[in-house]
Amino acid sequence: MTGATMLNDLRIPRMGSVENARMLGWRVAEGESFSPGQVLYEIETDKTSVEVEADEPGVLARQLASEGDEFKVGDKVGLWAAPGTSAGAIARALEGGPAVALTEPVPLASPASVALAVAATADSRPLPRAAAGGRRVSPLARRLAAQHGVDLAGVTGTGVGGKISGRDVLAAHEAAGSAIPIAAPAVPSTSPVPADGELVPHSLRRRTIAQRMVQAGNIPSLTADMEVDLTALMALRKSAQGRGTSVLAQIAHAATAALIEHPRLNAHWRDDAMVQFRGVHLGIAVDTPEGLVVPVIRNAERLSALGLTEAIAELAARTRTGQLRPDEMNGGSFTISNPGSVGPVLRAEALLNPPQVALLGLPGIVRVPVAVRDGEGWAMAIRQVIRLAVTFDHRALDGGPVIAFLNTLKSRIESL
Repeated sequence: MTGATMLNDLRIPRMGSVENARMLGWRVAEGESFSPGQVLYEIETDKTSVEVEADEPGVLARQLASEGDEFKVGDKVGLWAAPGTSAGAIARALEGGPAVALTEPVPLASPASVALAVAATADSRPLPRAAAGGRRVSPLARRLAAQHGVDLAGVTGTGVGGKISGRDVLAAHEAAGSAIPIAAPAVPSTSPVPADGELVPHSLRRRTIAQRMVQAGNIPSLTADMEVDLTALMALRKSAQGRGTSVLAQIAHAATAALIEHPRLNAHWRDDAMVQFRGVHLGIAVDTPEGLVVPVIRNAERLSALGLTEAIAELAARTRTGQLRPDEMNGGSFTISNPGSVGPVLRAEALLNPPQVALLGLPGIVRVPVAVRDGEGWAMAIRQVIRLAVTFDHRALDGGPVIAFLNTLKSRIESL
């Protein structure tokens, strides 16, 4: 290989609406060659685990991330060189090549502190994560600590959950007598932990859910309920035609057909326009130990009730084992939330899944006395009913179209 060795960036790939990722581990060692399609590393997002593959052949020059490190989509996690590059050429490029860009900015830094941080990324091997005494620590912080002999065990982390940042290491270096002036980090005010309590840091998924719930909570939304008699649906499930189908899938099948008739609910809100979908890309909320995930069934209107039963079961299983693909978690046009599956809740009012403009909530099924036709009169009977709840974005929809959708859905379910 002739000329200067060029080092290329390895970055967290963009995956639809995914914003944050945590490194689970490398599959390729430093100095090891890789080929197109080979898995380089595995990351965990707020929704699933993803194996990141190489697009072209090369040699892994340096790992800039360790297991447990957290990043934003697009952040740099490693460097690679062209195929056939020797270990010596890579070493010379790492020592004398362009400085590695920081994946973590150093706020309030003087020019001298920027030079300090760049130097740390250029020629120091990072300290192991264990040096932080079990606390979370960024890759930049470990590299800066190695460069300047800072004991991570004595550094106060000011990040989320006490995570140690590069800024914290520089502050500790200054406090120990560095001549480089660095502004002291602002320590967030937190309430004291009771003697019988413990800090349980939020997971990546929980933090992402919290951010999206705040976003959803700012949308002016309302919920409309309608009671639906499930007698016909339950009878269908016992027949040869409906055997093997689930209640959720039967309702989802009726809902997708109703959405084709009422496309204003099968839409996304934008400030300049509404985006209405011809197909129903149905999101199904799945409860996992780390929080709700909403995988998407593309063109659900093309599936039968049995097909939806199988699709929902298969997606739910892969959701709970972290095996969803990124494309299976984006692009939903309408969501069904089914809290009744985990408990006998009587209402299913929920926050929206923006930018979607409507969500169908399914509470528990209950047996109640209802008035039924008896010849020319009425009689009382015990029936299984469900109170369907449509939460809708009031910017996009008024109550009329929502009630019309619910009437259509009720009619379809009660006449199965």
